[in-house]
Amino acid sequence: MKILALLPDDARDVLERSLTGEQRLTRAAGADAAASAIRERRCDALVFDPAIVDDRGFESVLTALNESGLPMLMYVTLGSDAAKRIVRAVDGAARELVLRRADDVPEVLQKRLAALVAPSAPALLLSKAATHFRNFPDKLQIASVSLFGRSTLPRWVPGLVKETGLARRTVDRWMHAGGIHGAARLLDAARLARVWEPLAEREMNPDQVALKFGYERLRLLAAHTKRIAGVAPHELGTHYNRKTFSARLADALID
Repeated sequence: MKILALLPDDARDVLERSLTGEQRLTRAAGADAAASAIRERRCDALVFDPAIVDDRGFESVLTALNESGLPMLMYVTLGSDAAKRIVRAVDGAARELVLRRADDVPEVLQKRLAALVAPSAPALLLSKAATHFRNFPDKLQIASVSLFGRSTLPRWVPGLVKETGLARRTVDRWMHAGGIHGAARLLDAARLARVWEPLAEREMNPDQVALKFGYERLRLLAAHTKRIAGVAPHELGTHYNRKTFSARLADALID
């Protein structure tokens, strides 16, 4: 896989150390060069920090990506401007997300690069939910987007709410205004999207998955899967595929 990198130097160095097998990294000289390479199919995927280019450059790269259908991994330090661009980039298009200096260890980057061939369940869910984040206040938008790009999620809703600097009722009012069934449902859906791959595709032990992804016990994971997906954890793979599972989560999330 020929991977084009439009990244700061230090991020590109971390990414290069995470490559495996046939993956090869090429540095993009800038947004225009990246857009040309995408249109001319001189790469198989793009790893992009949307915060390092100006508005015109971002639009140029995004237009080329949308026209070509080339897969993209956004590897970014999350701030208010970056969150807005991520929402634009993933609205209706499943694209992977990794947060810099948070979860960008080689193992995570390797998994996200592998997911470029077939988007992960969190990426598919974010592509359906992103448009509902558009009008959120900056800190709420950042907190909402971050749920899809980091390994460790808040265990409970108060942790998510605290990240926004807003009152719980205010957060839920913004969520409902944006067409989301509240902060609790957003956190539940984002967490449940992450269990798809280990549960349904790698068939890990449900008890291990529950602990790994922030459920205190299997009973809580089972309650979430039954309430949102209508089946027990061990039945997910027999009732859904990755796309239909993500669509079910989106239906449960969006008001």
